[in-house]
Amino acid sequence: MIPYATPEWVEAMAGVYRANPENETKTFKGMSLFLVFRIFPDPEFGLEKDIYFGTHLVDGALQDDSAIISKEHAQEKADFILGASPQNWKRVIKKQQGFVSAFMSGKIKLDKGSAPKVISLAPKAPAVVDCFYQVDTEWPDEMSPERLEEYRALVREFTTRLGV
Repeated sequence: MIPYATPEWVEAMAGVYRANPENETKTFKGMSLFLVFRIFPDPEFGLEKDIYFGTHLVDGALQDDSAIISKEHAQEKADFILGASPQNWKRVIKKQQGFVSAFMSGKIKLDKGSAPKVISLAPKAPAVVDCFYQVDTEWPDEMSPERLEEYRALVREFTTRLGV
């Protein structure tokens, strides 16, 4: 299992995306955008500050800068920034709630970009969610107290190392 919202988790999602050639040649063909996901802080999830990670597509191809990034980089580069609590992202990723319903009900917030344009991308949402769904994720709210402390230390280490 790969711990949630870590560089390895984002890399695993990228691997899932690239493993399905239809993502580039059909589902996202012709799409070029820099979409950033913001995970709000939540002490129960071991997250002391926002985590931002970008998914950057050029003509449907996932770019190497699809990674955990700083807030400043997100603000500078993103076409869209979508933010939610870890619990809300988890419900969407585990397919317990659809992206569109979470967005329309305000559980996912648009921090940057045009709401009508985000809604126009809604038909692609299931394919994006599926890339995260296929990652065998270790969720912080399901960790033992000892494992959660290890996870908190891991998050502190990579956020410091990456300057995020």
